[in-house]
Amino acid sequence: TSEFARTLNPNSNGGSDHAWGGNYMMFGGSVRGRQIVGTYPDVLTDDGDNVIFRGRMVPTTSWDAVFFPLAEWAGATADDFKYICPNQDRFPESHFIDVGDLFE
Repeated sequence: TSEFARTLNPNSNGGSDHAWGGNYMMFGGSVRGRQIVGTYPDVLTDDGDNVIFRGRMVPTTSWDAVFFPLAEWAGATADDFKYICPNQDRFPESHFIDVGDLFE
């Protein structure tokens, strides 16, 4: 995983700058594979709803939404989550990915 993504548009040197979001790939025997979880943006240009400036996109799925089921699968308890995912109260419960959607 990576805590940052890259801009979709190049900078003045022809490279890309840090942005928000990123991709996460999971591997393992218990992982329910062959799927994309979350919402892929419909428009990747500056006209897109999630693009704010020069190819910087606002993520639709938080890190907490992905890490919550991973921690649950690993055995975290309800009391552990306030430390593991301290931002969980900022999102509705429906924002989090169900552990059954990621793991068998």
